[in-house]
Amino acid sequence: MMPDKCLTTDEARKIERRLDEILSEVKKIHSAFPRDDIGDTDFIGHREAHESMIKAAKAQAEFWNELKLDIAKKGVWGLLIIICGLVVAGIAAKIGIAEFHALK
Repeated sequence: MMPDKCLTTDEARKIERRLDEILSEVKKIHSAFPRDDIGDTDFIGHREAHESMIKAAKAQAEFWNELKLDIAKKGVWGLLIIICGLVVAGIAAKIGIAEFHALK
């Protein structure tokens, strides 16, 4: 058997004040959400908005990663072409295939 315990008037008032504070905070949180067409809180739309923001952030991160990779690849290819061109020009000059004339 559980003993019966009644609240004093003071305890009941404290609990009621605390519940009012909690209810006030819940109303503040509730009011932060957008409303749908009929005026109800649109929790689903709010969640979907965050999901779309997350998808957009992921797509943006993927875009920048691919762009950096593409720039790095093109930079390496450009460097290899320059080096190969210099090697070919050096070999051509060494064996006398091409002569470079200075402008007069």
